Amino acid sequence: MTDPQMKISLMRPRLPDRQALASYLAEIDENRWYSNFGPLERRFEANLAACFGLGERQVVCVANGTQALSISLKSVARFPVGYCLMPSFTFAATPHAAVSAGLEPYFLDVDPETWALDPRKLLGLLPALDAPIAAVVPVAPFGAAVDIEAWDEFQDTTGIPVVIDAAAGFDNARCGASPVMISLHATKVMGIGEGGLVLCQDLQIAERVRASRNFGFMGKRVAEISGMNAKLSEYGAAVGLAALAEWPETRLAFLDVARHYQEIFSDVTGVEFAPGFLSDSASSTCNILLERPIASQVIESLAHDGIEARRWWNLGCHNEPVFAGCRREGLEVTMDLGRRVVGLPFYRDLDSDQIEQVRNSLDRALDR
Repeated sequence: MTDPQMKISLMRPRLPDRQALASYLAEIDENRWYSNFGPLERRFEANLAACFGLGERQVVCVANGTQALSISLKSVARFPVGYCLMPSFTFAATPHAAVSAGLEPYFLDVDPETWALDPRKLLGLLPALDAPIAAVVPVAPFGAAVDIEAWDEFQDTTGIPVVIDAAAGFDNARCGASPVMISLHATKVMGIGEGGLVLCQDLQIAERVRASRNFGFMGKRVAEISGMNAKLSEYGAAVGLAALAEWPETRLAFLDVARHYQEIFSDVTGVEFAPGFLSDSASSTCNILLERPIASQVIESLAHDGIEARRWWNLGCHNEPVFAGCRREGLEVTMDLGRRVVGLPFYRDLDSDQIEQVRNSLDRALDR
């Protein structure tokens, strides 16, 4: 997660401390209920539902985001096997989730402005895809907003189920007709360590997701559908309740760091921030787009100055060895972004002096 040898780390997550957790841990001790939908987990789901303006049964907590995405795909896919359309420009968890759901990743290119799949362009591409398409997974790139209405229209027009991968999108995620997966990993703005959740307006789908995280049990202890053990423990829920209580302050802290980046980088030429970064939604990463395809050189130069940087999504999932044989369409934008996008240090207590060091180091890297 971080390199201890760097003067300025890429990321330094901070979860609620033991004092914030004390009352919840005491409650667990008193209840002697540690997993299997305990009172803290149910309260956490209810509080999350209130956050997103949904009913309590329309939010499902899961052990982690990858399992949440996999379960959602399995719950809505129109075929038990087939292709899952998705961008190659995403984290490896997205295709891994599809494979776990019994589907095969089919990689598509993203829009150069939004870094995301364009549902209207995909609609035009569908006739050329000679394949049984079971589902589509649009990805909210680094938590940027997704056009929910356009994806609802795509699903209505084509009959192809959609599941939104909004892993980093806690602060701006909305739920339309399709399930939305959000990660609660420690690296996210609202982190609990390991965890995930699914937003789902369709109660029938929500109940399938809920059952699938618990061995396929639907109301009684009989496996009626395929499932797995992907329940969120009471300890995870305890961290979640404490983190939600701190969320207003946490959110403002992330927004403040983004604002400092915007101010300190205002005179830097040859770079621009990722879509959605300079918005009123909190992000857990700071990605920049370089004018030239020199991401590797910039990362190496920053490291020489003791500053950790990273390609968060490498060169696209189609370049990961395990997915090299997957079908794909032209990926020119993905390849270009892979050579030009760099993740810079970003965390709540990153101060202005450190951001200035990052800027100065980046200036030197761009001049080389």
